Amino acid sequence: MRSLSVARRIVLAIWLSLIALVVAAVVVAHGAPMLGYRLVIIRGPSMSPEIEVGALVFEERVPAGDIRPGDIVTLTAPTGAVITHRVVRVAQADGILQFETRGDANPSADPALHPARAISGVVKFSLPIAGFLLAFFTLPTGILSVVSLLGSLLASLWLLEDLEQDRREEPEPAAGPVPDGLAA
Repeated sequence: MRSLSVARRIVLAIWLSLIALVVAAVVVAHGAPMLGYRLVIIRGPSMSPEIEVGALVFEERVPAGDIRPGDIVTLTAPTGAVITHRVVRVAQADGILQFETRGDANPSADPALHPARAISGVVKFSLPIAGFLLAFFTLPTGILSVVSLLGSLLASLWLLEDLEQDRREEPEPAAGPVPDGLAA
């Protein structure tokens, strides 16, 4: 009976942890924009080791004039790719503020300067692996997987509880006759 109780507690802990993870993802996904942050999932290794692949980056919109070398920014390249790199130089070209950027893991700077209008914000902080989780929770298959896992764990809890109840209700084995020499 004790092993069932332990198993039930373990399954309950896993179920509650998964619920907490889902609630945390929802709070972050909806709370960050309300606090003025834009969320970006890092999909490439160019900022390693500072920001690893799969990290969730919180960026804040700031005036272009406040961006300095050393700041990590997210920008949209002319090809439409979203890139998160470090600013290495700020320049003026034809009266337009431009930024030279480089990924920390890249040996050289990006081949072209980026105009201020291409920058969407400055990275304030990041959460490792959280980007993978958030991306997973936004996919229909991810939602279905989490709901299925929660349902399976809940069914397991109910079954383990029923087994414990059945064991509690089993009658005690009847005591047989005591041999003559052992009676008190």
